[in-house]
Amino acid sequence: MALITWLFLGYAAGLWLGFGGFVIPAGGAALLVAVRGASRRDAGAMLGAGALVLGVLVAQDAHAEDVACTRRALRTGAVRARLLEPLRAGGTASARAVSCGLRVRISAAAGATVASGTVVDVSGSFRRSGGGLAVRRARVVVHEAPALLERWRARVSAMMDRRFEDDAPLARALVLAEQYDLPSDLRTRYADAGIIHMVSVSGLHVSIIAGGLLAAFAAVGLPGRVAPFAAILVLVAYVAFIGAPPPAVRSAAMLALTHVAKWLQRPTCPWAIWAVGSGVSLIEPRIAIDLGWLLSVGGMAGLIASGGLASRWFGPLVGWRRPMVEGVVATGVATIVSAPIVAWTFGRLSVAAVVTNLAAGPLFNVAQPLLFATVLLEWIAPVAAYLGDATRAALALIGGVARIGAAIPFGVIAVAPSAVTGIAITVVAVSTVVACVVQRWQRPMGVALGALVLATWWPHLPGPAGRLELHVIDVGQGDAVALRSPRGRWIVVDAGNAWRGGDAGAAIVAPYLRRRGGDVVHVVMTHPHADHVGGVRSLVGLAGVDTLWDPGYHGASPAYREALDSALARRVVWKRAVAGDSMNLDGVRVDVLAPATSWVPMQTNPNEASAVLRIRYGTITMLLTGDAEAGAEGWLVQRYGRGLRADVLKVGHHGSGTSSTASFLDAVQPRLALISVGADNDYGHPSAAVLQSLDARGVHVLRTDDDGTIMLATDGVSIDYRTQDSRWTSLPRSHAPSSGSPR
Repeated sequence: MALITWLFLGYAAGLWLGFGGFVIPAGGAALLVAVRGASRRDAGAMLGAGALVLGVLVAQDAHAEDVACTRRALRTGAVRARLLEPLRAGGTASARAVSCGLRVRISAAAGATVASGTVVDVSGSFRRSGGGLAVRRARVVVHEAPALLERWRARVSAMMDRRFEDDAPLARALVLAEQYDLPSDLRTRYADAGIIHMVSVSGLHVSIIAGGLLAAFAAVGLPGRVAPFAAILVLVAYVAFIGAPPPAVRSAAMLALTHVAKWLQRPTCPWAIWAVGSGVSLIEPRIAIDLGWLLSVGGMAGLIASGGLASRWFGPLVGWRRPMVEGVVATGVATIVSAPIVAWTFGRLSVAAVVTNLAAGPLFNVAQPLLFATVLLEWIAPVAAYLGDATRAALALIGGVARIGAAIPFGVIAVAPSAVTGIAITVVAVSTVVACVVQRWQRPMGVALGALVLATWWPHLPGPAGRLELHVIDVGQGDAVALRSPRGRWIVVDAGNAWRGGDAGAAIVAPYLRRRGGDVVHVVMTHPHADHVGGVRSLVGLAGVDTLWDPGYHGASPAYREALDSALARRVVWKRAVAGDSMNLDGVRVDVLAPATSWVPMQTNPNEASAVLRIRYGTITMLLTGDAEAGAEGWLVQRYGRGLRADVLKVGHHGSGTSSTASFLDAVQPRLALISVGADNDYGHPSAAVLQSLDARGVHVLRTDDDGTIMLATDGVSIDYRTQDSRWTSLPRSHAPSSGSPR
């Protein structure tokens, strides 16, 4: 292996491990590689070990800078950031802090549209959200107008909106690498079909552009030795124009290096070109954890490895059969190599990708040049209209491939990798690449098969009996509560809100559950309001749910209907959740206390028909109330009385004054109250009166807007809780948490 490849692999791995906080494992890996290199007198391995250590140090320094930036923004309530997408009044936009890598999600209630690329001073009430910060009702002041290239890009974007209308988000993604406006259903469909990577400007698109440029230069008579360098200059200008996304930078750099090597007439190892091209982006160390870069680098590694496999095994093939077989092998190996990233991030593996990529590839080869020709010739209206119609036809055919691919039986496998299974499928991917490029492929292929068996069977192995966990996941203004059984399986109650281009189920809840491992057995929709069920559609599709429970309220929101449609498409069992129903999971009993069958048809307010659940484990009881208001609470008190007593209460309706009546709190007598609520929300939740009422009864309150995601754990006798800033153990029967033991 070339020295430059060792350096790249070591440095990239060090960055990834450093940002993940795996400093001690990184040091152990570096030591092992160094010892191996010394024992075999392998300079590459020793350089790789040194690069790994350097990568860890650089990542730790960048991470410390981001932490300091985060604390400063939380303390001062202000940050200067560059918009990554347009910010419209009443909408939200992503931005990145100018002084560090901190990502900020900005919500502005009023004001004119601010263009992408603008540097703005943002002030307001910041809160942690995922790996960054979010601010609602932000005050935004323009500090610096967008640069010239960004203004040109905005004009092209506006032109494409006018020309392509409904197809504009996809067209802009393919030409300008703008993905913020892609509809969520399109993302899901393309991901299920295994062609979502084709929507981002990366290797395929840059290669198509390079081929078109070379053909155009040849047509105008440009000398053969000059044309490649002219094409490279145009590619560099194009990549800069679209904002230099890491996958496009990687592809352009590899093409440039390949042409330079040919011009110098020097044979170059493809892995060396891959290492240099992929490593160019790592001037900014945070790129090492960028999803697009990881998929691009991994996919390209699979394509290079597949070339060696195809030439060794299928070299004798001639005619049309050889490119067909090479295409299948390349797609298959690239899919295997990218599988760990896709499974960990999206919770799915597309088996159909091997077929759909072969069908969609030629269509993208047609659509991409047509898109560019339409943009370049927009000033000639009749020609642009003709090209635009042809482009839309090509995009429609690509959409047809996506629909057919997503509908193939067993074409998509829902997965929920834990740390162990994630490591196992990573070993499968790496071993597959090694098996493709070495002569003695039997040993690495054996390792890959062994790791695959481990990844397949590990989730089904009985684990030791543990504790019941309740996670109130911070999804902003909405509800998402997850119960993890002592055997590691999940019951999810609601899944947060939906928004333009996404929802909390896909963006927050499903990744949160995947990080902890375990199957999602039941999902409960308490009532049809979008802030509770907006993410259920995605969660059902991503998490392989067995059963969907729902009170069946007669009024239906679009998000509620989409959730039911998703369940029907996935053959998820639907059950009506009404008083008297129950479920048992690994020693945890969940009783549905409300609504009664006769109560639901009488309600005009969906909140009053919320599913109310009582969870019992050992001597500990928890009560989840959805958005139940005073009427439902009164019915519960009348029907159950002292039977409502619970140690933990998930406060109804985000702490609104319409819920948590005195009679209900007196019946429940909770020790701990949990409020799921968005920071600085428009509804004034939680109500000051409700907070005072809880305080008067000695109830300790935790709320997601202040504490972030809340996790409780119980062995059936005592309760521990943890938030992002504090941890308490053995919350006692007295209501004062101060007698607990902080850790």
